[in-house]
Amino acid sequence: MEAKTFIELHGITKVFPGVIALSDVNFDIREGEVHALCGENGAGKSTLIKVMTGAHKQDGGEYLIDGTSVDISSTNEGIALGVSCVYQELSIAPQLDVAQNLFIGNLPTKGGLIDHKTLYAKTAEILAELEVDSSITPKTIAGDLSVGQQQMIEIGRALTRNARCIIMDEPTSSLSEKETDTLFKLIKKLQSKNIAIVYISHKLDEVMYLADRITVIRDGQNIITMNKEDTTQDELIAHMIGRSLENLYQKTPAQQGDAVLEVHNLSRESVFSDISFSVNKGEVLGFFGLVGAGRSEIMRAVFGVDKYNSGEVILDGKKLKSGNPALSIDSGMGFCTEDRKKEGLMLRLSILLNMTLVKLPKISSMGVINRKTQASLASEYVNTISIKTPSVNQLAGNLSGGNQQKVVLAKWLMTDPKVLIVDEPTRGIDVGSKSEIYGLISELAQQGVAVIVVSSEIEEIMGICDRVITICEGKLTASFPTKGTSTETILAAALGKTVAGGDAQ
Repeated sequence: MEAKTFIELHGITKVFPGVIALSDVNFDIREGEVHALCGENGAGKSTLIKVMTGAHKQDGGEYLIDGTSVDISSTNEGIALGVSCVYQELSIAPQLDVAQNLFIGNLPTKGGLIDHKTLYAKTAEILAELEVDSSITPKTIAGDLSVGQQQMIEIGRALTRNARCIIMDEPTSSLSEKETDTLFKLIKKLQSKNIAIVYISHKLDEVMYLADRITVIRDGQNIITMNKEDTTQDELIAHMIGRSLENLYQKTPAQQGDAVLEVHNLSRESVFSDISFSVNKGEVLGFFGLVGAGRSEIMRAVFGVDKYNSGEVILDGKKLKSGNPALSIDSGMGFCTEDRKKEGLMLRLSILLNMTLVKLPKISSMGVINRKTQASLASEYVNTISIKTPSVNQLAGNLSGGNQQKVVLAKWLMTDPKVLIVDEPTRGIDVGSKSEIYGLISELAQQGVAVIVVSSEIEEIMGICDRVITICEGKLTASFPTKGTSTETILAAALGKTVAGGDAQ
């Protein structure tokens, strides 16, 4: 028997100045199902879920709940009707405890005062239902929790509001494998309670595992809705990008030269120790390890963002100083950080300013920026690496994730780097943009740039890198050529196991 339909969206249209974000979109959600919403960044997914939650008011079409037309004009109205969303950017109040976060805006009261006894008792019930770590209590400060634990608290908050549909936006983008497994078990439990889940993720293996139905939208329009059993990942990709993607990992072997970056016995107390490696001109070197292994911390130290206690970094024969990123940049190193929104971009500034930020000293004279050169450079890179934007004056915060990442890459490409470090280059990016970024990395290697790729996705490492270094608990465990090495071998080395053929230097 088919489950009862909870939400129906018919002919939804949403227009922003100069942009039709949604055009005649249909979408429905049944009780107790996981309905995956797929599409490239910029396809309209975020706009659609904001219409569903009440953050945006549609300009056309009809919104029905339980078969009755509703007019939702705020997220509070959406919550009251049973629709909640756990966004990729979590909205935890870190200074408050778990109980206050769960019931924020809905605190139980008695005699006009907060009823703390009821608050903590109800919180204990929800924590038990969520099956969170027993060390987490109602009085635990939320800021002390991991990202995965904070996400559970956000889901718990939706349950306190009697949510009948929970929208999850890229829920595993910052989770460890264990936290992801915990989330999946919770989703199955919520389904058993007849709660519907709208699941949005660029990780198509997760979509194929969890979803009952899948809807694809592209360019703000419906493409297809289908049962999971009736499709494959390859077909899903083709629907999302409008063409088949025969070669996701655009990798052309490059002619390698001498070592351009050498790292010797680099150590930072309690973070990583005795890290030594080199990377050649034209080589794509991967760094792989589990979350918390120390990969990003090593790269931050190599670039000079963080200081190290001992060891040395040599770029093109020149020894760099610890904790001096300006010297690294001047010497020919670029660094696309893991968190592009917090560290890679200034979201409230234009694409033009973000792109040319590092280049400003070279296009200025006596403190005056050559605006013509600046605009010309920005326009050139928008075209060269296919950034989708109506103008270089568009705010970086208004771009999709894939286009934001391209802006970060363009910023460093303008410096003509000898070495480019890219940390999680495709996190939260749609499959089409992934392929373009892989092609760009391969092209840089062809031009003789040494590229270091840090990634949590082993398929990505194997697909675009010439060599991979594994890190476990702040130590280098092995180095392998990707060609001829199995993923099982690399995973074993990343877990700290001794494996054959893995040169530890």
